[in-house]
Amino acid sequence: MKLRATALAVAAIIAVPGIASASNTITFNGEVTDQTCSAVVNGNTDPTVILDSVPTSAFTGLGSVAGETTFTMQLTGCVAPSGTTEHFTTLFQATNATSAGNLTNTAASGATGVALQLLEAPGGAAVNLAGGAAVEAGDIVLADGQSSTTYDYAVQYVAEAATVTAGPVLGSVTYTLRYE
Repeated sequence: MKLRATALAVAAIIAVPGIASASNTITFNGEVTDQTCSAVVNGNTDPTVILDSVPTSAFTGLGSVAGETTFTMQLTGCVAPSGTTEHFTTLFQATNATSAGNLTNTAASGATGVALQLLEAPGGAAVNLAGGAAVEAGDIVLADGQSSTTYDYAVQYVAEAATVTAGPVLGSVTYTLRYE
């Protein structure tokens, strides 16, 4: 019995260094800036943008779009620039992008053949979120002497298949504001 306990203790000592010496990396990424803006979307710090319901008949084939909905990024409490304007860029990163660069429908028992497409402005070009990297969209301008500003983006449904079926649609994107 004593031999078995000794063998287990030796095995544990040998195994522990293998676990402890695993090389894992944690990367931290941040930025120091002299700007103090706070950002909200549609007046909320934890925003949800509600799109209108659209019928499946609104989709006439692959790539067709419907239900464009505008949302507003508002910056407040900024340090007012003096004698110039300041520019901010929004970096969007999809939580789960489709191969076409749209937001995957993650709703349980959701509509099929449809995704959400982010636009850099109402009626503007689509923001391609494919590849997992953060993507710049929009030029938010803070005018001389101002401490707040707004910028409008949009989102819409987009058919990613020839046929779209009915059901809920849910997608998400993270954003970061970068002072230029």
